Amino acid sequence: MLGFSNTLSSTSRESTRMQREERIARARQAARERAPEITREKEAREALVRDRLAAAGPDEAQRLVSAAERAGDARFLGPDKTPAEWREAVAIARKTAIDAARRGVTITYGEIKFAIWQTLGMLVGYSMFAELAMGVNRRDDGVLLSSIIVHRDDRRPGAGFFPYARRQGFDAPLAALQRGVFEHFGNSGPSSRAPTSSPTDSA
Repeated sequence: MLGFSNTLSSTSRESTRMQREERIARARQAARERAPEITREKEAREALVRDRLAAAGPDEAQRLVSAAERAGDARFLGPDKTPAEWREAVAIARKTAIDAARRGVTITYGEIKFAIWQTLGMLVGYSMFAELAMGVNRRDDGVLLSSIIVHRDDRRPGAGFFPYARRQGFDAPLAALQRGVFEHFGNSGPSSRAPTSSPTDSA
C-alpha cells in the first residue's frame, strides 16, 4: 500500500512539473509572438516623445518639468527607490543625448528630464541628476556623452562633470570633448546650439 501511495505521489509531482513547464512554454511563445507589437509600440512612444521634445524646446521643457516637480502628486526616480525605472530612465537619457549628438547639438538638463517624464511619468530630482548624467556614458564609446548634457543658461555641464571627466582620463577642453562626441555619433558639422568654449576650458 505504501508503494502504491509513493507511486501516486511521484506521478502527481511529475504531472505538476509538466503542467508548469507547459505554462512556461506557452508564456514564452506568447511573449515571442507579442515582441514585434511591443517593439512597434515602444518605437511609437519614443517618436511621440521626440516630437514633443522638439516642439517644446529647452525653455518650455524646463517650464513644464518645473511645474510637474511642484505638483503634489509628483513621483521621483532614484537608483535605490525605483531601480527598474531608474535603469530605464538612464537608457532614455542616453538615447535622448545620442539623438542630440547625431544632430551636432548639446541638450539641456530640462530636456533630458522632460523626455524621461513624458516616457515614464516620473521625474528626476535635482540631487539625482548628476548620477543620471554620468550613467549615460559607456567605456566603449571612447568619448564622454555626458559632456553635451548642459545647463540651459550657460550651455555647460554641471561643476561635478569636470572632476568626473578627469577621473575617467579625459582632460581635454570642454569644446574638444563635445566635438569628440559629435564626431563619434555621426555629427556632420557644428550647430548654433553647440556652445563655444575658450581654449582655457578644462575638463
